[in-house]
Amino acid sequence: MTEKYDAIIVGGGHNGLTTAGYLGKAGLKTIVLERLPQVGGAVVTEEIHPGYRISAVSYVVSLLRPEVIKDLELKKHGFEMLKMDGTLSICNDDHLFLTGDEAHDRKEIGRFSSLDYDAMQQFDAMVQSIGTVIRNQMLREPPKLAAGLSDLTALARMGWDIRKLTPELRHRLFQMLFSSAHDFIQRWFDSSMIKSMYAAACFSGNFASLRQPGSAIPFFHSAIGEIEGEKGAWRLVKGGMGGLTQAMAGFALSKGVEIRTDAAVAEIIVDGGRAAGVRLEDGEILNGRCVLANTDPKRTFLKLMDPKHLDADFVRDIRQIRMGHSSLRLNLALKGLPDIKFFPAGSEGAWHRSDITMHPDYDAMEANYFAAAAGRLPDEPRLEITIPSTLDDSLAPPGRHVMSILAKYYPYQLVDGVSWDDIKEDVADRIIAYMARAMPNLPDLIIGRQMLSPLDLETIYGLTESDIFHGRHDMDQLFSLRPHPKAAQYRTPVQNLYLCGSGAHPGGGVSGAPGYNAARRVIADLKRR
Repeated sequence: MTEKYDAIIVGGGHNGLTTAGYLGKAGLKTIVLERLPQVGGAVVTEEIHPGYRISAVSYVVSLLRPEVIKDLELKKHGFEMLKMDGTLSICNDDHLFLTGDEAHDRKEIGRFSSLDYDAMQQFDAMVQSIGTVIRNQMLREPPKLAAGLSDLTALARMGWDIRKLTPELRHRLFQMLFSSAHDFIQRWFDSSMIKSMYAAACFSGNFASLRQPGSAIPFFHSAIGEIEGEKGAWRLVKGGMGGLTQAMAGFALSKGVEIRTDAAVAEIIVDGGRAAGVRLEDGEILNGRCVLANTDPKRTFLKLMDPKHLDADFVRDIRQIRMGHSSLRLNLALKGLPDIKFFPAGSEGAWHRSDITMHPDYDAMEANYFAAAAGRLPDEPRLEITIPSTLDDSLAPPGRHVMSILAKYYPYQLVDGVSWDDIKEDVADRIIAYMARAMPNLPDLIIGRQMLSPLDLETIYGLTESDIFHGRHDMDQLFSLRPHPKAAQYRTPVQNLYLCGSGAHPGGGVSGAPGYNAARRVIADLKRR
């Protein structure tokens, strides 16, 4: 048995490192245990071909809280963000390239509708305004359903945030929480191109029919982020996303936190109803005053500890958490820039430095959900594409590039018992062939690739059912219900065991908020002991 720690953190993803930074800053003896060779979890930079590095899983920042950047001195430790040059949407044989310049964007949207530029401005402003209510809850512990005085105070604060909205915006807030993306899109927009573009935006953090109540919640992801004072902004990270988690690790180390890699936890030890430490896969035992799990709730409660320590109803509820976003990742090493058929061939343009979305039309995207729900693959997937080396020359040799592709909807569970290991390279070939419709020279440029199927996301990065959010963002899996009313305030039914990952409030995305909130809860609890 080793010396006792104040806090043992299971999992060195970005939320675990955030928690560690705050605990170390508070003077608590803290250790982070990461089973992979490097910290970062899904927020890492990896070499996919000799000399070619890329953000392997998470690939952009938007939700990262300014408080976390400041408190953990991330810029001092090398964290730097890079701004992309607009957005490019490619739908079937047409495109829409937006730069943020009003004259350019009004003309570009005018090719499809004389109404939609103004509608987009109004819609985006509305989402930003009501998104403030959601943003204000991110660094607040959600109240218990069995409310005490502090919980009533938290509810009152949220109620005041809602009260500050106009009656119209309150109406839109509750519509967005409880109605469907389809209802919103059909109400606000005129042209099929713009409708398809907004439908594609809903796919990034979702796995639902566009007509399902609550399917508009992903619109908040475009609103609640705040980067360097710009609300709703998205950024790449210099050196890839690992630049963020390495900065977090650097701060934690500077505060005396111990970080161990290749240190897989086999079991959270529970003694007398209390978390007493962990047992590593090599048999080593570490004990501590508390254990914080950055793993998802299913892995935490059903695999890393014996469920006999938990109430049977709680275990059944954890088993029922809906997981999965039906995503896969394809990362490419390229010997040059792909031509995009809507722009002059052979030259680099702002479109290469933009956030590129390639998607089918509205009805085909809706059909893709039902195909994936049945375990089938899409013919025309929704792809989120970036070429980060156009903004960051540290990622590839001179004149060479890397390309990042998030593909949806690709189901974790395939029909008829088909294995992802058997088909994933064929699926990668099909995605590349699909992309070649808009980027005709792409296949000839590829010199290396990394294909991460939904199964790979689970087995390599520990994401149960490939869920990067540690549980879907459905209304009954958010706020005081995330991941369960008995574990929604970072404490769990096992004393001294806390959640600090995306399975806790406010949920998934690279925000650092669950880690921030969990650290505050642990610091307060340990001070009382």
